[in-house]
Amino acid sequence: MKAAVAAALSAAALAGCAGFGSKDVQRYFVLEVAPPRMAAPASAPRSGPTLLIAPTGASSFYDTQEIVFSRTEGQRNYYQFSSWTEPPARTLDRLLAVRLDSTGNFAAVVPTTSGVRGSLLLRAQLVEMYHDVSTEPGEVDVTLDVSLSDPATRVLVARRSFVAAVPVASADAVGAVHAFDLALTRILDDVAAWTSERAAAPRPGPTR
Repeated sequence: MKAAVAAALSAAALAGCAGFGSKDVQRYFVLEVAPPRMAAPASAPRSGPTLLIAPTGASSFYDTQEIVFSRTEGQRNYYQFSSWTEPPARTLDRLLAVRLDSTGNFAAVVPTTSGVRGSLLLRAQLVEMYHDVSTEPGEVDVTLDVSLSDPATRVLVARRSFVAAVPVASADAVGAVHAFDLALTRILDDVAAWTSERAAAPRPGPTR
């Protein structure tokens, strides 16, 4: 009886990825983005606030190396035999820091774990990141929530959701990964522009 149940579960798991290009050899993909649209010269003098970046958060379903796809609205699945080299939220920590630092609009861009004191804190939350294959080959959908606050007073400065949807060339993990790279390139550029704008805007003084 146990053997029959195990066989049925195995067959169901395999069927869950049928038709999406999965192979019986595990593949690992690196999340890579294009260079920023606009970057300050490395020799340019730095000004502006010191920006602290908190570790990027993610829901438990996305806090994994698995690549997510969806055939039906409201349902999510993992690709079999195709994974990220590390959870995307962890990769985003580095990508955000590099993107924001490249603007030249901050005296420094450092993680909150560095011990450096900053005047502006950025927090990001990966809300959605999946390959929508309800209509093949589909598209990838990525949503990143970002907030800026004063680390000393904990007062919220600004908050925004960044969304990108990019068509996929092929209904498989390879096609999805390429589209994820493009989607996150777009979001990172938008986050860098928005953060720079908000950091330069005057902030209201303390109330009496």
